[in-house]
Amino acid sequence: MLELRNVSGGYGRKIILRSVNASFKKGEFVSVIGANGSGKSTLLMLAAGLIPCTEGSVLIDGKALPDFDNKERAKHISYMEQMKTPSGITVRTFVSHGRFPYLGYPRRYTDHDREKIEAAMEMAGVSDMQNRMINELSGGQQQRVRLAMILAQDTDIILLDEPLTYLDVRYKLEMTELIAGLKNYGKAVIAVMHDPELAFGYSDKIAVMNEGSLTAAGPPADIAKSTALSEALGVTAEYCENFQRFFFRKN
Repeated sequence: MLELRNVSGGYGRKIILRSVNASFKKGEFVSVIGANGSGKSTLLMLAAGLIPCTEGSVLIDGKALPDFDNKERAKHISYMEQMKTPSGITVRTFVSHGRFPYLGYPRRYTDHDREKIEAAMEMAGVSDMQNRMINELSGGQQQRVRLAMILAQDTDIILLDEPLTYLDVRYKLEMTELIAGLKNYGKAVIAVMHDPELAFGYSDKIAVMNEGSLTAAGPPADIAKSTALSEALGVTAEYCENFQRFFFRKN
């Protein structure tokens, strides 16, 4: 389990997140939604230990994040940042970086590591492009490669910041199904999502960020009935039984 207890933090003296309490269990997919600048990405970065808490603490299975060394932490929690494209590297080499926390010195991949790399590329649908240079791929293809690296890291907690960026409609659906399906492997998956229909359609829980605070968290149906969505995004959600999905309209 990933827990945030009274967490505040930001960048330097600029505090973005204030007094956030949240817990994310293994075996569930949680979508983090909110307006631009509401603190969604900061929430993930604090949870991943990439920026320090000014107050409160982040715990993994009851153990405080600072008590993990970098290599141990990387075996428990993985983080996919917003789009950042490396150059001069093949897809396979990039995906292989996900195994770094498990390698000794010098870095030598075992058969087990290679199996994890192959499985990750297959799951993300990038096996056929493994020998291509990443910077030669489309934005959507690059996003799938970056997810493959996270899958190769094989952590119980996965944090994804806007994983659907640059994907067209078909691949957005495929990627969301893939991400949501990771919970069936006992993983806690927390993703910043900008498409409310996909977030509400696939998530076990929705976490709503508004001006640096976590204002609501719970099953999609409960969030739809609350005022949190309207206050954060200026929209309301209604569930249609005939289509078995949520529809959204502006206030």
